[in-house]
Amino acid sequence: MAQQKERPLHENHRARMQARVERDGLESLAEHEALEYLLFLAIPRRDTNELAHRLIQHFGDFCKVMEAEPEELEQVEGIGPKSARLIHTVMAFGRYYGLKKRKRRVALDRAENAAEYVKPLFLGQQNELLYLILLDDKCCPVRDMRIAEGVPNRVHIDTRKLLRDVARTDATCAILAHNHPTGLALPSEADLIATAGIMKALDPLGVSIIDHIIVAGEDFCSMRERGCLPEYRGSNDVLNASSI
Repeated sequence: MAQQKERPLHENHRARMQARVERDGLESLAEHEALEYLLFLAIPRRDTNELAHRLIQHFGDFCKVMEAEPEELEQVEGIGPKSARLIHTVMAFGRYYGLKKRKRRVALDRAENAAEYVKPLFLGQQNELLYLILLDDKCCPVRDMRIAEGVPNRVHIDTRKLLRDVARTDATCAILAHNHPTGLALPSEADLIATAGIMKALDPLGVSIIDHIIVAGEDFCSMRERGCLPEYRGSNDVLNASSI
């Protein structure tokens, strides 16, 4: 009898929230309510309010919940593989949308254009990623190439694979881009050394690096605009870097 009374009450709550979203939009919801609403899709027969609060408490805020990996989400009591996949997939679709929304034929010869182009690559990413954006002779994108991934503050580059992949394209120049998930959008000494190392590696292929964009949240930094983009001079003693 108790279960029969609880189910209509729960269904009415969902109906009221759905009506609210239709009327006022998702932005009308508090962070825990937005998670509760999302979890409706994975948990059709159970109250998700308490679970949403538990997620916020565990990770700190809505954004950190959405950015969490599935295995991290499953550490929260009540979150199973289906719910974890749902949350992770929503974030991945947001990133996919941002990538597809970009104007691929815009020239990336200006730092602002380059930053807007690369930012979707790092949306919600917790690890450092390093991309090489290959460009044609008009500085328009040819290919986005992820060349390294690692834990925050350190990325390892497979130089041999990089050269093989770049050699298969008709790119004439390129932009490097990487994220600082937990830091500022400022180049470190290691960033400068690694940039010079990649310049040296790509030089025999005739591909020049025209900028390196560092992204930290909504902020970005252009090494070229800051005047710190390394110059390759063929010196073997200063251009031997393999990590950022």
